[in-house]
Amino acid sequence: MTMFSEFEYLHIFGLGLIVIFIGLRGLLQQKSLNEPPLVPYKYPIIGHTFEYYKDVPGFLKKCHEEYGEFFSLYIWGSVQTYVGNELYHEIFKKNQDFDFHEAFSDVFPVDTFLNRPDNFFKPLVTYLKEFYNNLGRFTQTVECEIVKTLDELIGDGKVIQPPLKTIQQIIARPIAATIVGKELCNDKELLNTFATITAELGPWLSIPPVLNFIYKGLHRKYIILKFRYLNNPIKAHRKIIIAKITPVINQRLIDQNELGNSWKRPDDVMQVLIETSKDHENNVDIGRVADFIMCFIFGSVHNTSATLAQGLCAYVNNPEYQKDLIDEADRIHSENEKLTFDGVHKMEKLDNFVKEILRLNRHDVSLSHKAISTNIVFSNGYQIPKGRIIHVITRHIHYDPKTYGPNPEKFNPNHHINSPATRPERNFLAFGMGKQACPGRFFAVNEVKIAMHQILLRYNIKSASGKYIEQKRKGGFGLVSDDGLLFEIRKNKNNK
Repeated sequence: MTMFSEFEYLHIFGLGLIVIFIGLRGLLQQKSLNEPPLVPYKYPIIGHTFEYYKDVPGFLKKCHEEYGEFFSLYIWGSVQTYVGNELYHEIFKKNQDFDFHEAFSDVFPVDTFLNRPDNFFKPLVTYLKEFYNNLGRFTQTVECEIVKTLDELIGDGKVIQPPLKTIQQIIARPIAATIVGKELCNDKELLNTFATITAELGPWLSIPPVLNFIYKGLHRKYIILKFRYLNNPIKAHRKIIIAKITPVINQRLIDQNELGNSWKRPDDVMQVLIETSKDHENNVDIGRVADFIMCFIFGSVHNTSATLAQGLCAYVNNPEYQKDLIDEADRIHSENEKLTFDGVHKMEKLDNFVKEILRLNRHDVSLSHKAISTNIVFSNGYQIPKGRIIHVITRHIHYDPKTYGPNPEKFNPNHHINSPATRPERNFLAFGMGKQACPGRFFAVNEVKIAMHQILLRYNIKSASGKYIEQKRKGGFGLVSDDGLLFEIRKNKNNK
């Protein structure tokens, strides 16, 4: 089998237009379900697609005003349902009826990309919960690696532009220390994989799913073929990971065998994966270890880096909060030069600041789930058919004036006093909710706080242009600005 060329891609699309009724069959079949209202649209085949992506927040607001908080749109060849403030929590309560991972797999089928069977990576959540159960043991490791990277990448001050690329490298190092251990966390080639692999997947996954206008799921098949037969970032980075971890794993097995009870077990994710990837003869499936490491990277580096980058932009844009944050950082540093877990816990103002970053920088729509049961009924009587994707309108929840006051779009960390950044709440869904809340949120928030803490101790941060830093947007996604950040060394007792 050969890969589709761009000509073949267009040819398939052209043929699909001839038989477009296939794409519309789901709409033509009359059903007796009491579904949420389907918003009328002007253009056959296309439906709401272009109008939606032209102005996601504006279009959703208009739909909400006309049809309430529960409605459906026809986008990319399928009916998709959107839910807001009043009923979104029922999705999380009905976890036997709605599945987050099924919906995510439609967009990013990592099992297939890595040639693994469905649900192969299901144990990942368990590994996360167990490994990061005692975060205190990682505090000084994370701080040490962040300090090293700040010294290397920013030193006595510089402009970083675009900031996200540098910040990904700052975040990647401490994450690598906890995942692959001290033997590998300073390896430049491996660190580059940690820092860039998720971002490099962007162009591969951002192709508009126009093939879904032919029939639902065709775009997914096309993407899978691209990944399977072209040299995509996953293939290249997987080779790097395997090459780097193989000698370390082999040496650990030798040391454990020779030293016996005196062997000191490494405290990192890779050791957990080694122990869960052995066969009955104690041979390790290194490919399995590498694939799980990649999944850890997908779920950690990019999102954590984006939060830190957005935090630095918010710090520049809201100077009224800078003094309190600096004073808190100096006080904690004066109490103990080497940061402790208790010290991180004392960063209350910074914690409030981070939670506000998370509130205001979520995507307009997120936490998509797929209906996996038949004819699910909500408390208002509406029914959802099996296979339907349902999205949470995060923007309506995070910008709710009933919770966040008359100007909910204004940055204000005081919204979160006595409410930790890691705590999922009815009006705060940055990490999901209930049993499906992100298990890595505690480590991610701690890492952002430790990085911010060290940056505040060392630098004055300004906009390189001297102007307000506007968030970059693409469709319904809030992205990190490309505007430069100026780091100037602080002339005080904290500088070494």
